[in-house]
Amino acid sequence: MHERKGIMSDETTFELVSVQFGAEPVAVFRFGYEQFELRARLGPGNLEHAIAEAAEVAANVFARWSHEALAFAQRVRAGADGGPVHH
Repeated sequence: MHERKGIMSDETTFELVSVQFGAEPVAVFRFGYEQFELRARLGPGNLEHAIAEAAEVAANVFARWSHEALAFAQRVRAGADGGPVHH
């Protein structure tokens, strides 16, 4: 049986996955052990600075939604959201 011991310490917690130049240039970041991804628009100017600014936006978004997700989990556990979500 494969043991998952130490897997979190081997994972990168925040990384730039790609930069995509299309109609709207974006940086794609991957976050955390579960590998959530977020796309952030790149602003004009120097590419490195645009990526750094996009990373700051991504960090703010992840922080905000982390708090929202935790609050949601607490409401579900308390029965405030009516239990499991049905699709």
